[in-house]
Amino acid sequence: MPVFISHAFENRPEFENVTDALTQRGVVFWNPGEIRPGASLREQLRVAVEQCSSCIFIATRKSVESSWCGAELGAFWGAGKPIIVYLAEASLTDDELPQIVQGDAWERRIAKIADRTKEIASQYDDSDSTPKGPSSIAQLTVEQLQKIIIGAVSLAAASRKDRSAPSNLEEVGSAVRDVAGKVLAGFQASEAASRDSRANWRNQILWVDDRPDNNLYERRAMEAMGLEFTLAESTAEALEILASRRFAAVISDMGRREGPREGYKLLEALRTKDKTTPFLIYAGSNAVQHKREALSRGAQGSTNRAEELVDMVMRSLPSETDIRLAFTHNAE
Repeated sequence: MPVFISHAFENRPEFENVTDALTQRGVVFWNPGEIRPGASLREQLRVAVEQCSSCIFIATRKSVESSWCGAELGAFWGAGKPIIVYLAEASLTDDELPQIVQGDAWERRIAKIADRTKEIASQYDDSDSTPKGPSSIAQLTVEQLQKIIIGAVSLAAASRKDRSAPSNLEEVGSAVRDVAGKVLAGFQASEAASRDSRANWRNQILWVDDRPDNNLYERRAMEAMGLEFTLAESTAEALEILASRRFAAVISDMGRREGPREGYKLLEALRTKDKTTPFLIYAGSNAVQHKREALSRGAQGSTNRAEELVDMVMRSLPSETDIRLAFTHNAE
């Protein structure tokens, strides 16, 4: 697998020094020249993270200040892949490095960086490109899971999607530390449920939004907890899917190309045939009156906050009793 090299564009000479050392050792690296003009940079970064075994961070004052480097580091940390710090600017102190890598070992010698990168790449099995390590997220410790969550939040913050999110990684770490155990337990529960052939809908969520890319990070957060998503971009498409499949919950936006209150139209259509499937509205408002209206119309909740949405989804998942009752009903 190739290695990703995170660097500021102004540090092209340092980048070329690193690539020369990697080439001498037969280590393949991801070439930023492969970025396709006009395509989503976020999506291309996601693909690069999936394809690369590790990330070399060329630490200079320019790269430390780069929001894109911050996003790249967050992506690799969130994916649980190694970040190797090459301290290319000797005057940098540990406190000046991105908080994601503060306290980690760093190296000033390019040869050592290249050797360590080759060592990590050799741990990957060419047959399935899977690194040696835990075979399931359920085997991770709470401390390891904290790092994954913090990395994911770091990437979300770097994308500046939620400007109200804490920018200080210490605050983020404090916020997630207490819930890491619960997230792990939630994954274990959904993982166990997914093995039950009678309840293969238990971890399935239908998300209706005419702009699904706007919710990419929210879906990834819940996918890390064992949930799977089916996407629909219109009320008609959603109803067609619901006619033949069962879901643990439905998430819908409010305004779509079809109309400004299309979320309620979908809810009304669903409730004529289905009174029980949880329906959650993820829209632009978090006003009390809108929450009350959603509940009065038969929804289980309404929010514009990602954290609250995740909490509502996890609370909406059916219990073992619900599964047994549904199985018994279907058997009859």
